[in-house]
Amino acid sequence: MWVIFAILNPISESVRSLFIKKASQQTEPIILTWANNLIPVLLFPVVMWLTGTEIKSNIHFWYGFLCAGVIQITASVLYMQAIANGDISTVVPMLSFSPLFLLIFGPIIIGEFPNGMGLAGIVLIVAGSYLLNLDLKRMNLLEPFKSMIKNKGTRLMFIVSILWALSGTFDKISITNSSVIQHITFTNLLIFIVITTYLLYKKKLKWEIIKGAKGNLALISGFTTASYFFHYSALALTLVAYVVALKRMSGMFAVILGAVFLKEANIKQRILGSFIMFIGVLLIVFS
Repeated sequence: MWVIFAILNPISESVRSLFIKKASQQTEPIILTWANNLIPVLLFPVVMWLTGTEIKSNIHFWYGFLCAGVIQITASVLYMQAIANGDISTVVPMLSFSPLFLLIFGPIIIGEFPNGMGLAGIVLIVAGSYLLNLDLKRMNLLEPFKSMIKNKGTRLMFIVSILWALSGTFDKISITNSSVIQHITFTNLLIFIVITTYLLYKKKLKWEIIKGAKGNLALISGFTTASYFFHYSALALTLVAYVVALKRMSGMFAVILGAVFLKEANIKQRILGSFIMFIGVLLIVFS
């Protein structure tokens, strides 16, 4: 069951990226971050109440939740800025580096490390992401790394990949010591309260600023809600490294969406990288 959740998550995220890109042409990234958590912050407390979820409180939950929440606030803002500053077909695949960082954070923080086949799958997903950013015509092997330095969007998303790898380990601690729905609810409340407070302080939370992009903002928040549910449900059922690796299939889907809906270039050059990522996913699923 975790495989289904883990694959539905990147589908939701890649579609969300499409609407984030469109909305970024109408409003600034901090507003996108606020709208991103609007539906989740309204919906999940109600779900928690209707399902009679018992709130669990211990030092491990608060440690995991607060660490994950603080990291995700930073990562969410940078994520929106990254998409606003680059093509989604090159920016989103940078998140595929997260599983590599989890090979460092996972064993240290929560003592998780994948088996041989799972490890090979993670490496292939990262390699596929590298090829997505490689210019096959120039055959410049350093081009993806140059892109990280020169292009603001890819540079910011690379930082996000590190932050999300780190937050994934704290997500796991929080979920293990509470529940999926409790973690989602508390995390969204924290992010929403912090971002709303900032916007009110800066006097940017005004209807005239939001209304021009309200349709795209609603869709962003809706797909975020689905992504949260799929991601954390999968986290509760298997290793963090596996979930985050499959989550990075969003880069593969972003290539397709970027070409079809935004007419982004070099789609043929990115098919090979996408295929290698898919093989990596199969290795993880059958490990």
